[in-house]
Amino acid sequence: MSGPPFKRIGPRPLGLHLGLSSSTLSSALAALPLARENKIPWLDGLQEEADALAEDLKSHDLAHLMQVVGERAHFHVSEMLSGIKKYHAHSYTRSMEEPALLHQVGAMRLLDYAPKAPLGSPVVFIVPSLVNRDYILDLMEGRSFVRALAAAGLRPILVSWGAPGTSEQSYNIEDYLLKQLLPAFDMVCEANPGQTIHMLGYCMGGTLAVAAAQLRQSALSSLITLASPWNFHADLGAAAKMFLSQKMLWSSVVEQQGNMPVDILQSFFASLDPNLCLKKFGLFNRMDMDSQKAREFVAIEDWLNDGVPLARRAAMDCFTDWYTDNRPYRGKWTVDGQTINPEKLNIPVMIAVPKSDRIVPAASALGLAEQLSKPTVVTPPSGHIGMVVGRQAARGLWQDVIDWVTG
Repeated sequence: MSGPPFKRIGPRPLGLHLGLSSSTLSSALAALPLARENKIPWLDGLQEEADALAEDLKSHDLAHLMQVVGERAHFHVSEMLSGIKKYHAHSYTRSMEEPALLHQVGAMRLLDYAPKAPLGSPVVFIVPSLVNRDYILDLMEGRSFVRALAAAGLRPILVSWGAPGTSEQSYNIEDYLLKQLLPAFDMVCEANPGQTIHMLGYCMGGTLAVAAAQLRQSALSSLITLASPWNFHADLGAAAKMFLSQKMLWSSVVEQQGNMPVDILQSFFASLDPNLCLKKFGLFNRMDMDSQKAREFVAIEDWLNDGVPLARRAAMDCFTDWYTDNRPYRGKWTVDGQTINPEKLNIPVMIAVPKSDRIVPAASALGLAEQLSKPTVVTPPSGHIGMVVGRQAARGLWQDVIDWVTG
């Protein structure tokens, strides 16, 4: 799997990130007089702190405060822009050995990271998200979840969805399950009779894996979900709700484009944490560009900007059936005529819920645990992406999965 082209264009969509950052800082200036007069409607838990802030602000000249805040805003924007410029110019490029290709149907490939594993090695069938490249699980040397599993004596087999091709253009979510995911899983089972097989899903892939596990649980030893949304209404932020409420806008885009473009998807993720670009590129600007930390930042950012569009009908399923109607959590999601209900799972289930996930709120991932009789929940001390590639991943989530499969 080769990485993205060297010429970088991110963070995508660049105009939106710049606009959000400028808007945030402009809002700080606009809110300063109101905060000084304690006229901002704060959340109940913040009112005592807000009262103290107002008293402190009143002890300073308003014009001076406005000048100081404006200078600070200019500093943060300048630092972010400098960080983006350094990111574009960085010399890192991804270079990883290609895994063995087991099977391909349309754009979907099945990748075997331990084809020479001894007979009887536990198989981990891994389902990533449809809207991000799978190589986040094989990012770079020392930051590869799948290669860590292989080194531990497991046989990781990774679904690589690819960008929707001719055969996938008309797919909805059910089509991805019935025409690609389940046949690929069946093929792995037939090729490994009697072996222990675990299904693991990451992010949206975990939501798909719940359905696949219910439909194939007689062949499975367990199910593992990593930061996977289930209760799609839990702790959804105001900005994300506003984005989702624009149904006519994005449905029109999908109809005209034939799919959900990458930049629209990235806009949704940006709405989950509007200030992320401002913060992370400011931090990157202060890094040593020759350091391993800087290379890791660039590797992750390249992956984030190397997204894939989502087929039109699949996109409508995600935004309407999942995020608008919350069908999985409400027991209204059907696949192949069967209602997907976690209560029907009789196999062990491990649910990983990272402590600082800004993409999938903890309450959303824990919605699955609510509907299982005896789930095992682990809480990696990291975020949605750091959980699988961060500096603590090897002794954190990676080891949790290895212990679960081999225990």
